[in-house]
Amino acid sequence: MSQKEVISPPPAPHLPFSTVIAYGDLVFVAGLVGRDPETGEIAQADIASQTEQALKNIQRQLELAGTSLEQVLKVTVFILDMDLFGAMNEVYTTFFPTDPPARSCVEVNGLPDDEAMVEIEVVAAR
Repeated sequence: MSQKEVISPPPAPHLPFSTVIAYGDLVFVAGLVGRDPETGEIAQADIASQTEQALKNIQRQLELAGTSLEQVLKVTVFILDMDLFGAMNEVYTTFFPTDPPARSCVEVNGLPDDEAMVEIEVVAAR
């Protein structure tokens, strides 16, 4: 029987969620924004830069869990403004050039980080 495995713990002590959880052959990556892990700063104030950084952050977390972007089954994108969809999608496509995963994209009223324009979560196989 499978057990829940915490791959990446909460990003901060006061946040009640784990960044990455594995359960059997599935890996769940919590929504990540385009924050540079080295500086702690959000990428430039444009959707392309933030999408690229968010997906790089996801890629790094998937590698910690023993999987990769190629194994992503489902993506959910939370975006502040659907007018930014085209620019987000252009960058997104470079990370999933063939056999893209299932995806939902939802416009939201706000994100936990005031500077963030996009948040992305994934489910992957390993």
